[in-house]
Amino acid sequence: MSERFLGLPLVAWGVICLAVAAVWAVVWPADRAAGAVGLRFFIARWGHAIVWALLAAMCFMKASGNRALEAWSNPVGLAALLVYLSFLAAAFVLR
Repeated sequence: MSERFLGLPLVAWGVICLAVAAVWAVVWPADRAAGAVGLRFFIARWGHAIVWALLAAMCFMKASGNRALEAWSNPVGLAALLVYLSFLAAAFVLR
């Protein structure tokens, strides 16, 4: 598999994903989480940052050259999708 996506190395994509995760750790939909408690609040608060961190991990795993890490990169990407769907439900659908 190529270690590039859209012309950029996967490591660069991983760094970009970490930067986006850092932004989402600071900027979050506080108005959407108002009144939420427990798991719903946690997902609304941290869900999007976790998604980007998982995508960064996936990029770094694919770029590592380690066959075991490359094999686990797709489940990590799937976990990012599941967390993102949970975030959407917690922050925008379940009001």
